[in-house]
Amino acid sequence: MLLILEYDVTLIFPDDNWGNVQRLPTEKERQRSGGIGLYYHFDYVGRPKSWKWQNNNNLPKVYKELSQAYERGADRVWVINVGDIKPMEIPLSFALDLALDTSRFDFDTIPLYLKALATRDLGDKYSEQIASALMEYSHLAGLRKFEMLEPTTYSIVNFREAGQVLDQWRKLATKAQEIQQSLPSERHNACYHLLTYPATAGFNYYQTILGQGKNRQYSFERRNSANMVAGEVLEYFEEDHDLTLEYDNLANGKWEGIMSTPKFDMGIADWRPSSCDVVANLSYVQLRQDFDYAFGNLGIYVEQSLSAYRQGRICGSINPSLPTEEGFSPVLPLMDPYGPKSRLIELFHRGDHRKPLKWSISTPYSWVQISQTSGILSKEHPEEHLEVSIDWPAVPTNFTETIQLHVECQPSPPYFDLIHIPIRNHRVPTNFTGFPESGGFVSMEGPHFQRSSSDTVSFKHIPYLGSRARSGSVALRPYVQARESEEGAKSALAEYDFYLFNSTKSFNLTVYINGALDTDPNLPMKFSLSIDGQEANFTRLLAEPEEAGDTPPGWTEAVADQVWTRDIEIAALEQGPHILDWAVNSPEVYLEKIILALEGQLDSYLGPPESALVG
Repeated sequence: MLLILEYDVTLIFPDDNWGNVQRLPTEKERQRSGGIGLYYHFDYVGRPKSWKWQNNNNLPKVYKELSQAYERGADRVWVINVGDIKPMEIPLSFALDLALDTSRFDFDTIPLYLKALATRDLGDKYSEQIASALMEYSHLAGLRKFEMLEPTTYSIVNFREAGQVLDQWRKLATKAQEIQQSLPSERHNACYHLLTYPATAGFNYYQTILGQGKNRQYSFERRNSANMVAGEVLEYFEEDHDLTLEYDNLANGKWEGIMSTPKFDMGIADWRPSSCDVVANLSYVQLRQDFDYAFGNLGIYVEQSLSAYRQGRICGSINPSLPTEEGFSPVLPLMDPYGPKSRLIELFHRGDHRKPLKWSISTPYSWVQISQTSGILSKEHPEEHLEVSIDWPAVPTNFTETIQLHVECQPSPPYFDLIHIPIRNHRVPTNFTGFPESGGFVSMEGPHFQRSSSDTVSFKHIPYLGSRARSGSVALRPYVQARESEEGAKSALAEYDFYLFNSTKSFNLTVYINGALDTDPNLPMKFSLSIDGQEANFTRLLAEPEEAGDTPPGWTEAVADQVWTRDIEIAALEQGPHILDWAVNSPEVYLEKIILALEGQLDSYLGPPESALVG
């Protein structure tokens, strides 16, 4: 049966329950006397997973969706689903103020808005620091909904990803606590509600969940410290409840129960909220048992290597003994002048903890620098974290060699092993500006293009909007003009220069695009990516839904990840400089990052960190 709507009825377009507007009015629909409205979520109960504990909303993303809705004519009424108002004070205030006067806002004014809010509620003295902390919280909370976080979301092994995300949360929580202590006592409760609890509880939540992932990895490697990590996870789990009780007791219990929503669950397979917090799947190793004789009690982990993991299961009659070979060898990623300043090595005890291990490590060249070259592993100190760096000015020109660090361990059995480090002292031409290949990757954040067309419509830096790029994203602007002519939009280019030190076989390129849906049935989002002047090849970002009104294929994963990723096979390229051209047909395509995986992809949530920009 066809439903006929009167012209004076307001049409309300909803988001997808995850903050991505599904549809906006066409030009004809905008002429309705009843106008167009929007229904938008700051909190949600439903598939693929309910998210309702505390504020998970990234303000730049909220601004993107709501401002586009306003520009497109969804301006008669906005209905915001906030769940509990108290934890949503900031995004709700932001949405209400935006609705009152959209002309006062842009992406780059969001920090100023938070500073004004901090001044109003907490005074002027620390308002800039508070605004900075609130922006950082908005970024970190926007990486992924808390309830969608799993122990394996962030890689423990690749790019130091899990540890770096946890460090960012730690710094934020410390900063929030320091700010609160600096405020007059009468401001403490307000600061706790707005900043200190969200930051501290968020950090503690990440410690608990990522701690489970760390415990799992350490257990596979048979580290004695796996038991310590398991104990820490339980401590963090208990501390979460302590934070909830602290929130309950503030202001004589005025907000008791507001933050008591269970959020720890056993995975994300079921959309229904957890009825009671639970932490599961912790592993322990036997501390009074020696490791297999073929490998000894000293374990070696090196960055981006699974050698220690593989040594967790061996067959002594088949697998080679020391020094380890085949898949058991600890091999660091390539070190060159354009990669990370240092690489990580961890030495750990994996045998009877009653037997201390005296270790030493030596290098074949003085310009290979190690943060510590000897020490003792014991029951109280079961692992050592070492940083390896290179004094590049001292390295011979064009040096190319896989060097070996010699590791020795006592007492018996006499033990030694070799850590392999590929080193290459290559340089780009002095006149090159762009991103050099390093470690098998070229990683470029969207805003860091080298050139952009300068017609009426062109690519502009969109600050703060990005989960995969700290610099934000890039999109066509002005917004209205970019929608007026699809051909004009498609003619705009952003160009990225990159340099390869070796000729390649065909390889995979991945683009990360900020989460969005096709809001215009007449202008589905498209992008083109071409190299070295090849013809543009526009492709739809999202496949057509199976049924009209449904979300597109891949939506469940994309809303959890906060981005759409698209993989493109690139034909073989020659050694030397290259130019990548990026084009889109709509100002609603926001590019965050481009990854060239020249030697294959590595498991990672955020992708490789941005390559060095030279020139």
